[in-house]
Amino acid sequence: MIALVARQPILDKNLNIFSYELLFRGKDSESFNGEQATAQVIMNTLESIGFTNLTEGQPAFINFTDELLKQGIPDLLAPEMVYIEVLETVTVDQKLLSGLETYKEMGFKIVLDDFVFSEDLIPLIKLADYIKIDFIITKGAERKKIITICNQYNSDIQYIAEKVETYDEFFAAKDMGFDYFQGFFFTKPKIIKAKKTNSYALTFFKMIKELNKDEPKTKKIEEIIKSDLSMSYSLLRIINSAHYGYDVKSIRQAIVLLGVDRLRKWSLLYFLKGLDNEKPDILFKTAILRANFAESLAGYFGDNRGENLFVLGLLSVIDAYLDRKLENILAEISLSNNLKEALIKREGQLGDLLLFIEAFEKLNLKEAENYIEKYSINYGMVFDNYSTALEKTKDIVEAFENNKL
Repeated sequence: MIALVARQPILDKNLNIFSYELLFRGKDSESFNGEQATAQVIMNTLESIGFTNLTEGQPAFINFTDELLKQGIPDLLAPEMVYIEVLETVTVDQKLLSGLETYKEMGFKIVLDDFVFSEDLIPLIKLADYIKIDFIITKGAERKKIITICNQYNSDIQYIAEKVETYDEFFAAKDMGFDYFQGFFFTKPKIIKAKKTNSYALTFFKMIKELNKDEPKTKKIEEIIKSDLSMSYSLLRIINSAHYGYDVKSIRQAIVLLGVDRLRKWSLLYFLKGLDNEKPDILFKTAILRANFAESLAGYFGDNRGENLFVLGLLSVIDAYLDRKLENILAEISLSNNLKEALIKREGQLGDLLLFIEAFEKLNLKEAENYIEKYSINYGMVFDNYSTALEKTKDIVEAFENNKL
């Protein structure tokens, strides 16, 4: 039995990461016991990479059926690291309530998932620390009504809007009084219309256009980098870091030593991090994670030039950074037709790669398994590659935060 784990971020009102939800799926998951699969993943697979790597030290939301709760599975976990997410399918009886009361006394937070009010859930409402309201299942005023009713029984509850897929839904949820937000709205532009490109982004376009030419000109690259003092400083810092071990004084020498492929990666990371300080930090982490994950799958999706797939992953959220239509952005960047078709239309093998990564991010494992079968991907390898991508992402983010890049 092979099981996969992936994470979905939960953000606060300021779009800072509050926690991650961890969900587990196994190959042919409908054919085996869900409780056994989840328990096995918690005890074995998660321990192999650790909660810290998956959640960056933030608490993990984990789904539990009533059977898992009655079996005492949370006893294996640390209360400060895990929030118990009670599935909407549980049967509310005294044994379940007594177990949850015990876990709450131990320090676990209790979360009610996919909540729709009914009177038999009132005992759970009284115990809950958080209630998650699904924005697909519930509509409009119904969401606010649930909050109003639940507050009558427990005024300390905090509310999480889940499956929030657009900024309009995010702003609506904030207005309704939700405290936290889960969904991939942050990977989409706030507005889909032409937006004036700032000078920082113009330098980015010049750099990427030159680097993606068949024969990039060193002199031209040097001119672009020298036109931006911050960029020049960043390049010299990275080339002189312990990672590379050089003693370089000139921009030209740094360009030659790094080479086009590594310059392409560095420039993309540098510009994405600085394009808009108002963007949520999770957007940058998502871009890097997609880039590393995509690069690790190069052998399966028909492109052994892994650096192209790194670029593909990073550019898959460029429209969210610039709040512009992706077609308009890519018209200004020199990219192969394969990459453009993948990014804009999700066509071709590279388009399938992005669809696979997005399905994996959203924990739509049925869709992901279609691509695993289509491209004969080793099922266990997916989790290993994802874990490695998480570690690489953590290293890159820390390097930026410590001004190493």
